[in-house]
Amino acid sequence: MYYFEDFVAGAEFELGTVTVTDDQIIEFGRRFDPQPFHVDHELAAASPFGGLIASGWHTASLFMRRYVDGLLADSACLGSPGVDEIRYHRPVRPGDQLTARVRILGSRPSLGRPDTGIVQPSCELVDSEGQLVFSMILHSIFGRRPARPAAPMPSVDPVHPVPVPVN
Repeated sequence: MYYFEDFVAGAEFELGTVTVTDDQIIEFGRRFDPQPFHVDHELAAASPFGGLIASGWHTASLFMRRYVDGLLADSACLGSPGVDEIRYHRPVRPGDQLTARVRILGSRPSLGRPDTGIVQPSCELVDSEGQLVFSMILHSIFGRRPARPAAPMPSVDPVHPVPVPVN
C-alpha cells in the first residue's frame, strides 16, 4: 500500500503498457469527441493528420486507467484537486503501444488536513519508440501512513511478579 510518505521527489513508477485499437478510437470519438479525424477513416485520411487519431481526452483516459491499475488501486489516494499542463505531444494512432510512467516532482503535507498530503506527479505516455505522446502534471491527495501502535506493555501476574534484575 502506498501512502503520502512513499512519494518522494525523484521517485519513478512504470505503470504498464496499453495497445490502442481502431475500434477504441472510433468508439471513444463517437461518444465524447466526434471530430472527423477521430471517427471516420476517409475524412481522417483527408485531414492534416493523414489518418485516424485518438482524441486527446481518450489518450488522457488511457493514462488514467494505467495510473489507477498500476498505482492508485494499491494506495491511500483520496482524490485530486486538479491537473496542470496537459499536453498532447504526438497523435496517437491505431496499433500504438503506449507505456505509462510517473515521476514525482514533489510533495507536501496538507495544511488543512494533517492526515493527508499533496503529491505532484509528472505523468507521461510514451510510444514503443520512446517518443513522448502525452504529459500532464497532477496534484493527488494521499492519506498519511497510519501510526504504528505502541508495543503492548507486558502483563504482570500479581501472584508471580517478574523478578527485576539487580546490578
